[in-house]
Amino acid sequence: MTTKHQGRGAVRPAALGLLPVVCLVLGVLLVVVAINRQVPDPPRPASATSAVDAPAGRGGQTGPADRAGRETAAPVADAGKTAAPGTAARGTAAPEGTALTTGPQSATAPGADVGPETMAALPAAEPVSVRVDAIGVDSPLHALGLAADGTLEVPSGALVDQAAWYSGSPTPGESGPSVLEGHVTGPGGRPSVFFELGALVPGDRVEVDRADGSTVAFEVYRVDSYPKDAFPTVAVYGPTPGPELRLITCGGEFDTTTGHHVDNTVVYARAVAADS
Repeated sequence: MTTKHQGRGAVRPAALGLLPVVCLVLGVLLVVVAINRQVPDPPRPASATSAVDAPAGRGGQTGPADRAGRETAAPVADAGKTAAPGTAARGTAAPEGTALTTGPQSATAPGADVGPETMAALPAAEPVSVRVDAIGVDSPLHALGLAADGTLEVPSGALVDQAAWYSGSPTPGESGPSVLEGHVTGPGGRPSVFFELGALVPGDRVEVDRADGSTVAFEVYRVDSYPKDAFPTVAVYGPTPGPELRLITCGGEFDTTTGHHVDNTVVYARAVAADS
């Protein structure tokens, strides 16, 4: 009697029965990976009003995102290209040709004449860390300057998820607006240090530790969002009656053609207390 053997390339009936199961498992894994590569939109500012006419505390805050659905996460870190100061806070002009300075301008910051009196200015001392308890931020700070194109440098490399202080602005607690920036998303589109920045509302606190051992507390009085091609440079970087703070990140829609969000979110705050 002759015995027939299956060739090496033959598929056993039992293996054929497993194919649907394998395909189903692979399909589920692909869906999970696709979902994990998406993040919700960063929060949009609830309002652009000052502490004088805004709802008290965080009661006036809307949900973390006011747009239904999800969008594909940014493939790269995004603090975006924010405008360099057209009129630098320390009194030095920005380089000619500075990008993104065509937005509405004002002689002073938008909340300069409203709200509680700002505390007296402190001597210069570089910032070392920032805390924003309302959105769970607790980050070291490092100094960054201007990029070759005149826009702000952004955190990168091992420091990509840290907040940074723009070294051309006053140190926190000095007179004028001190500028801190951070990414909204990191590599792969995951939320980064300032992802929740747009969820802040008037009355929230920001604390900055300084190299001289002091801590300055700032109170948020305005949160706003601007298209990057209409960034209000003077309102953000211009002179203020006393020590103030600006927190800047990206926001709004994610533009897949540029790899960046189309807007900038800006938080305005004034110094209200300091301890050493």
